[in-house]
Amino acid sequence: MRRFKTTRNLIVITVVLAGTGYWRMPKEQKFMEDLRERKIAHPQIDSEIWSKMGQTSLAGTFGGLRSVMASFMSIGAFDHFEKNDWYKLEKDFEVITALDPYNSHYWNIGAWHLGWNAASWARRNQSFSPAKQRLFEMEFLEKGDAMYREGLKYNPASEGLWFDRGAMWSNEYKRPDLKRAAEAFEALRNSRNPVYRRRYLLTLARIPGREVDAYDEMIRLLRENRKFHFKIPTFRVLALILGSNPELPDGVLRPRIDQVFPTDELAYLDLYNYWIRIKKDGYYPGNYEMLMKQLIDKLQIPDSLNPFVTEPKRPLYPSVWEKELKKGEGA
Repeated sequence: MRRFKTTRNLIVITVVLAGTGYWRMPKEQKFMEDLRERKIAHPQIDSEIWSKMGQTSLAGTFGGLRSVMASFMSIGAFDHFEKNDWYKLEKDFEVITALDPYNSHYWNIGAWHLGWNAASWARRNQSFSPAKQRLFEMEFLEKGDAMYREGLKYNPASEGLWFDRGAMWSNEYKRPDLKRAAEAFEALRNSRNPVYRRRYLLTLARIPGREVDAYDEMIRLLRENRKFHFKIPTFRVLALILGSNPELPDGVLRPRIDQVFPTDELAYLDLYNYWIRIKKDGYYPGNYEMLMKQLIDKLQIPDSLNPFVTEPKRPLYPSVWEKELKKGEGA
């Protein structure tokens, strides 16, 4: 009889607990979803990621040590970097970022390894044919881009992720995609970092057909802080060059050379160095040739400093400028 009562009590307790759990489950799930939406709790791990985890990672995940496990795995992933084992490294960072998705550092490091290091490795790999080099380089660039974009879903306010994605696609030593670079830098237009803020303008100035957009962005920055931005040589030149665009509507602000530069000498130095940006990086030329020829005549520039006679091979610094001018005077 006593055994029967014990069994009955256990059945009752089990039914009560099951019923209570069933009743509480939707509320707890909703509560957890709310925490995940507010980024207080980690998101659920995809079944595909579960299959890629080792026993140690699984134990750490169930033990609530996801951030700790991500840190340990990121150290271990460095071995794959040293061995150029990029696919294993990619697998590691898929797990690492799933374990700690709100830490932008892991997304940035993983994307850097794939989009920068692995892509460069493929480009320089002499054991590949040129076609294979390009194929693998583009594959890793896209993998890096995908990691940046996925990381930004979890960390949309991460300026580092936006900037490095834009830097990857605007790098002239890789495979520039300036449209994607501009897309990334546009998110940083109001950054507190002035270097980040200007990159959208500098990218637009390299995209054919976006010259008017570049002018509008230049004017926005000019009105924001004229004195501050005019400290940057490329910005000074762009203020002049973009304002020369014949496609601009009538009545817009078109800065003159004397409004931008305190001296003709400084104007020539900056414009001379912009020649390299036009030739190498594809910056908008505007009325560059006319401005330079006017200054060449006015300042009596020697052939050694005339980009139309002597092709510039490096930036022109004030010390070199003075030295070449003295040579011209001696001649």
